[in-house]
Amino acid sequence: MRSITLVVALGFAPSVMGLACETSRADDAGGSEATGEGTATAGESGQSASTEAESEGSVSSGSGAPESSGDETTSSAVETFYVEGRFLYDGCGEQVVLRGVNEMVVWSPGQDGLPEFEEIARTGANAVRIVWNEEGTAAELDEAIQNAIDNALIPMVEHHSATGDLSLIPTVVDYWTSEEVIAVLHKHARVLLLNIANEAGDDGVEASEFQSTYETAITRIRDTGLTVPLIIDASTWGQDIDMLQEVGPQLSAFDPLHNLMFSVHMWWNDPSGARVRDELEESVSLELPLIVGEFADHAVYLCDESPFDYGTLLEEAERLEIGWFAWSWGGVDNADCADAGPFDMTVDGVFGEWETDWGREVAVDHAQSIQNTSVRPSAITDASCG
Repeated sequence: MRSITLVVALGFAPSVMGLACETSRADDAGGSEATGEGTATAGESGQSASTEAESEGSVSSGSGAPESSGDETTSSAVETFYVEGRFLYDGCGEQVVLRGVNEMVVWSPGQDGLPEFEEIARTGANAVRIVWNEEGTAAELDEAIQNAIDNALIPMVEHHSATGDLSLIPTVVDYWTSEEVIAVLHKHARVLLLNIANEAGDDGVEASEFQSTYETAITRIRDTGLTVPLIIDASTWGQDIDMLQEVGPQLSAFDPLHNLMFSVHMWWNDPSGARVRDELEESVSLELPLIVGEFADHAVYLCDESPFDYGTLLEEAERLEIGWFAWSWGGVDNADCADAGPFDMTVDGVFGEWETDWGREVAVDHAQSIQNTSVRPSAITDASCG
């Protein structure tokens, strides 16, 4: 989430590769946008508040679902991650529950994820959400994605410049489908997740507009031959889970590969966790392939006066097998709420140098922390699937 400042706080914004093919359980050791219900406010930002805005490889020919022989899955038939029902699977046919953090890579000095990815990997995380935009070149994107993979982190790359503005989705898709960038995405397709746009759409977006905009985006991306899972953020600066519950099933049916996931950013004022429980249960009942793309210990609006029960999220997400990414690691400082409950998990992105109690708990201490629940799938630890 990258932020802009408006009157009345209307804003938006803001390792070592495993060698075994077997799944490895972690054994080492949110910035944010918007408000609670209805009022959106500042977002993630490592900078001052402001308006936001080629390699070898082959295109996967898989359909996004594994071929099967009887009751056995032929794992080698799939070259990308894929969605089946409400769950994500890697190309080896192994279920993946995402456990990771956000990092504002595009605003970091090197724009390559180092040394931050090495530090994130020490938590045992299996994924990282890479904050990106048009400021990063295709070559820089290639390097950042590769560095995530080298540290056994599933790269989920997102474009941040449409934050709060659904009308900018076509421009974002122009970036993803440009000749140089699409070549990078194809190169890394085997383990890549593409989060089309960060939090596109304010609280005035209608369901029909949201659906038609993303249908066009899906078509344009699929027309390039890219088969990876596409991740779609909720409107209202990522917070409107009702929009995802209403439109998500239609979008999944529209995608010719049926290979979509939907991401809610829980910048909610929910001190008891009641809303978390209710909304996750509803999403499960709908078989919605849901992840939580951003959260911290409180909302952005009124900062620490709007608490969020992240402990309930961790517990319910583990019970229901729902993936999540905390906001944010801290290699790039968050500007939002800096004096009223910072969103940085660490000091300067260093594992063990905890900026916040919630960051330490989410990473290592809580019973359902990254360290205690993350599983790295075969596809990210061994390209051969064993």
